[in-house]
Amino acid sequence: MEIGNKQLKPKLLISFIIFLIVVLGLTFYFYQHVNGQGNKESNLKYGSNRKQTLDLFTPKVQNGEKLPVIIYAHGGGWSGGDKSNVSAKPDFFAEKGYAFISINYRLSPKATYEEMANDVTNAIKWVYDNADNYQFDRSKINLMGHSAGGHLIMLVASNPNYLNNVGLSPKVINSVVNIEGPLDLTDFISRIGSYKKVFGKDQKVWEEASPITYAASKNLPPMFLIDHGSNSIKKFMDTTKLAGNTVGYFQARTLSHSELTELLGTFKTEEATIMTNAVFKFLSNLNK
Repeated sequence: MEIGNKQLKPKLLISFIIFLIVVLGLTFYFYQHVNGQGNKESNLKYGSNRKQTLDLFTPKVQNGEKLPVIIYAHGGGWSGGDKSNVSAKPDFFAEKGYAFISINYRLSPKATYEEMANDVTNAIKWVYDNADNYQFDRSKINLMGHSAGGHLIMLVASNPNYLNNVGLSPKVINSVVNIEGPLDLTDFISRIGSYKKVFGKDQKVWEEASPITYAASKNLPPMFLIDHGSNSIKKFMDTTKLAGNTVGYFQARTLSHSELTELLGTFKTEEATIMTNAVFKFLSNLNK
């Protein structure tokens, strides 16, 4: 009997460990899915280049439910930054029922601004093509970007050639939120000459790369612009409103350029709260 007991104890221990693993796994699943915390999938590929990847954050989804989508492009002067620089935005928007997608794109000097914009459009196409797999709502694809990323999403939204090149209509964009991305590169590069490394010295190229060049186009998607009150943003807004387009605006006063994206989706300061509520209201009206 003594020998039998010695043989039984290791078996009991192994069974107990297996039981604990199962219980912990079920608890984690319950917390993530039943308690509404959603999922994160990292480094999904939307192209063959190592930079052409995205991170996907989704809330709990009921069968048959379709999620509005926010595609976010990070800042970094067109030569730096990463899709991990999202701060509180994924949690905030997932809690509000959005799928939040943060993308990487190729960077200067290995890529031109056009190739970066093409990466944005290919990420949009990935979302469109994979909508059924992830329960995305194809009619509610929204773009968001900060700084250089803001410039790229505005360029893709305002110049139809980029989306047409991947077989998509510009109408696939439901809305755009630009967090202080340059709109007039002729003015921007004239003031900050170091960006000639990205865009070259030809002012015709600067014009072609500027969202303001296309501001007078009709039927642009609704846009919400955030900055500190530049002349170029006023000119863009006046021009695009005259063409019949919808544009909202938030002028930052206390938040720095980097804090605009770091604190969007938080209530850490009074201005961050006002900005977050303004962006959420803008999106809510278009994603009902």
